[in-house]
Amino acid sequence: MTSPADLVRQLHDVADALLSTDVDALGSDELQALVVSLQAERSRLAVAAADVLHRWESCGGWRADGSLNASLALGRDTRSCHRAAKRELRRARLLERMVRTRAAVVAGRLSMDHVDLFVQYAAGARFELFLEHEQMLVEQCAGCELFDDARRVIQYWAVLADDLLGRAPSGTERSRVYASRSQISGRLLIDGDLDVVDAEIVEGELRRLIGELRHQDKTNGVARTLGELRAAALVRMATRSVNATGVTARPLFQVIIGDQTARRLCELASGHVLAPEQLIGHLDAAVVESFLFDGPTTVIAKTRQRTFTGALRRAVQVRDRRCQHQSVCPTPAVHGDVDHRTPAARGGATSQFNGRSLCTPHNRREDLRDHSDPLPEQRVDFLEAARCRARWTVLHGDWPPGTWDDE
Repeated sequence: MTSPADLVRQLHDVADALLSTDVDALGSDELQALVVSLQAERSRLAVAAADVLHRWESCGGWRADGSLNASLALGRDTRSCHRAAKRELRRARLLERMVRTRAAVVAGRLSMDHVDLFVQYAAGARFELFLEHEQMLVEQCAGCELFDDARRVIQYWAVLADDLLGRAPSGTERSRVYASRSQISGRLLIDGDLDVVDAEIVEGELRRLIGELRHQDKTNGVARTLGELRAAALVRMATRSVNATGVTARPLFQVIIGDQTARRLCELASGHVLAPEQLIGHLDAAVVESFLFDGPTTVIAKTRQRTFTGALRRAVQVRDRRCQHQSVCPTPAVHGDVDHRTPAARGGATSQFNGRSLCTPHNRREDLRDHSDPLPEQRVDFLEAARCRARWTVLHGDWPPGTWDDE
């Protein structure tokens, strides 16, 4: 059996070999393979280190010199932050019981980021329920191309877990903003915390106004930092509110509702998962658009709660949810463009099947563009809409609110 000292020495030698490698001499394919492999091995090594760390904490040897707790001793002896050491020890304790998660990381199917994600959402009262559902969650997260998609999976599970445990959904505290104005300088300091829906509304409008201001600055040859642009956008919001006439515009935000989980779970267009209760306070003031899908890609109908243009654009954004570039870009669809898969100049139709969401750089920069074939055409008419509505009624017993307008 190899001794611990020999194991560490071998690991030290491997690190020395990597440090002495001339990475500049590697081709792009070799460099890509090395980067991906190193990240996977780093996660595997972190699992092995967690096993050792948990056993070290359990044996209690760190008490010998009078240390108050294991995290203080670990931080001191490894010259690291004792708060980070505390998090590592907690992760090591939980990982020992997360057998399927541990096996998936060792097999290279998940990373330690997934472990931290599970620990974040499954700790406390949810943990025992997590262990019951662990295999399902591991399989779903391992099948996600993007870590953001895995985060969405575990967020959905957390809402369901709270429902099963009879707990109030987290993040339902009311929004708060604190403002303090100096009597000497007259400057205003703003700080606060917005709930997930209020944040969606405010962030979306700030983002849009920042885009306007950037365009104006470019025209006028002005350079401002993001913080300065955000402040200018906030002032513009207030100015337009003061100068507004007639009926105050109602906030508009998109909510994606899952077909199989429409009664319990929903998701904002930016990808933030929330419980339906978190929308209740906003329904009277908001314009809600709903889209009926047949399968994962075909929009059959949309609600018609007000006259608007760009319904097809929004339907494509809701369907795609994020940039559809071949690089698997995580930019939410609502923050980008909708463009033709087959260009209109080459006879491409302006339809949902030939449209896709792309972030602005992937759509507008020639060096980043890729090519994508249109989705298979599907019949979308009154009969198809009636069939899908009937299916919804059988599954759910009622309709989403609104008067439906066939596409």
